[in-house]
Amino acid sequence: MSAAKRTFLSQPIGTALLFMLVGCAQQPQVFAPPAVDLVWPPAPETPRIRFLYELSEPDDVNIRSGWLRRLVGAIRGRQETRVSKPYGLTSDAEGRLYVVDNSYQAVHVFDSQNNNYHRFPEKRPEDFINPVCVALGDAGRIFVSDSVAGKVHVFAGLGRQYLGSIGAGLLQRPTGLAINRQTDDLLVLDTVASTLVVYDEGNLNLKRVVGNPGDLPGDELLFHAPTNIAVAADGQVYVSDSLNFRVQILNSELELIGGFGAAGDGPGSFSRPKGLATDSDGHVYVIDALFDNVQIFDEQGSLLLAFGGPGNALGKFWLPNAIHIDANDRIYVSDAYNQRVQVFQYLKLEENTK
Repeated sequence: MSAAKRTFLSQPIGTALLFMLVGCAQQPQVFAPPAVDLVWPPAPETPRIRFLYELSEPDDVNIRSGWLRRLVGAIRGRQETRVSKPYGLTSDAEGRLYVVDNSYQAVHVFDSQNNNYHRFPEKRPEDFINPVCVALGDAGRIFVSDSVAGKVHVFAGLGRQYLGSIGAGLLQRPTGLAINRQTDDLLVLDTVASTLVVYDEGNLNLKRVVGNPGDLPGDELLFHAPTNIAVAADGQVYVSDSLNFRVQILNSELELIGGFGAAGDGPGSFSRPKGLATDSDGHVYVIDALFDNVQIFDEQGSLLLAFGGPGNALGKFWLPNAIHIDANDRIYVSDAYNQRVQVFQYLKLEENTK
């Protein structure tokens, strides 16, 4: 067993694989534990993933509306606060969770630390049509990709101020978004063009396009319909190369350095790879919308564990599509057709020994 696998599992990996086939620090948020302790892998192995709670509306994270907010809502008309069709999601250093909702053409902002919820844009721009993913930049800017408008919209003030958009005339179907703090790049995946478009995150000027013919020898393209992107703490970039059924690995300069996965229905293979995220130990989490699970790999692409499976019970998924891991190793999964976000905790080995 490799050193990476020993740090993830304290027992041989065989049981975990069999289980898979069936099925700037923030202040920790405290919620009531679920009635059943859901962990992966199951006993007798040491748990590495624990289910925490599900989120479908502000009450689920103890956000209560005061009388003044209820009065304002009555005057303005009730705004739907329940999650309907979640996709991209992220969180900020203050613990706010941002969830893109395709149904409402909006982004939910859940701020349990300050007992606050709002949705943006309050007044939707005409070209804000189909939001997909969200990323947080410097100076309070929020980037939202719009796959139908062919743009990336830019907001400030927790989404209350619309600054405009970038990508018109260049982007065909922008989807995955990420900020690379190592290079100050805003990375935008274009699923139709099969490219990675790079902007300077500071001034939003176009820097280059990665993935055009000629980036690899012969006629092979770097990507085929990429959908989601994640950047590790060291600047390494992971891309869900969906129609190649793999994850591509690029260094911080966006040079191809590896990849893993292939088409199939067994452990370590993919059918519909989508959301990507990395935890504090560098493990790579990959959503597969058809398997309805999350597979976890080491940095070399070796499978460590998987959790989830089809269904609507807690810990199960129905067409999951995006994943985010915050600074405290909380794992947020957009469970689209179950109309919720499910939240898990990555358990470090030292946490299991306390």
